[in-house]
Amino acid sequence: MTKEEKINNYLSKWYKWLDKEVRNNIAKDKMADYAEDLLHHIILDLYKLKEEKITQMIEDDKLRWYILRGCGLQLRSSSSPFYRLHRKELMQARENYDHTTEHIFASGKGILEQVYEPYDGDPLYVCMWEKFEELHWYQKTLMQRYWIEGWNLTKLHQTYNISKIHLTKDLNEAMNYIRKKCDC
Repeated sequence: MTKEEKINNYLSKWYKWLDKEVRNNIAKDKMADYAEDLLHHIILDLYKLKEEKITQMIEDDKLRWYILRGCGLQLRSSSSPFYRLHRKELMQARENYDHTTEHIFASGKGILEQVYEPYDGDPLYVCMWEKFEELHWYQKTLMQRYWIEGWNLTKLHQTYNISKIHLTKDLNEAMNYIRKKCDC
């Protein structure tokens, strides 16, 4: 049996339990939306380990604890790849919170319902928004949800039933279009 088959067999047995543990005990509260992404991030790292180590952890019944510990470390470490991909955005959004817009959020209006005020400064910023408006409605919707509203790939996948691979491809195409047109 190959290393990949061993991991797949083990995960088919323990995946639901691991998902529940990560969701309820590790990625709680505001990070609960990222629980599945966190678990998948650690599972992908399993495939990079040596076969001997995987076999030993399975035989000693330590693999699920290894996964949970990895999830906890990735979530809390400020230098982890998961932190750079997910938590850093969330933390920066909180740190850069503009208290002058509290009335908008208190009224229940979303960020997209705000009145557009033209930005007279940076021409690159103006170009970006002009090219954003030129996007196909599908790409524009995805970009709006992902970049402006802060949805993650899991939420996009669940809402629109589009695979994460296609979502990533479509988001990258939209960003590359904006970059190309604005020469960034």
